[in-house]
Amino acid sequence: MELTIEIKKYLERSVLGWLATVSSENEPNVSPKEIFNYYGTDKIIIANIASPRTVQN
Repeated sequence: MELTIEIKKYLERSVLGWLATVSSENEPNVSPKEIFNYYGTDKIIIANIASPRTVQN
C-alpha cells in the first residue's frame, strides 16, 4: 500500500506510534514505537528499541 499525502503529513508531525504484530501462535503484541520518518512511497521508519517480541513476530 502506498502512503498517502495525509499519512505522510501525520508521520512528519508524530513522534510516537503503536505497532501491533502477531506471533506464529496468533498471539497479539502491541508496543509503543518511536516514529522517525517515511521512506519512499510505502515504508515507515521506526525505532527498534528493546522489542524482542516485535522483531520475532
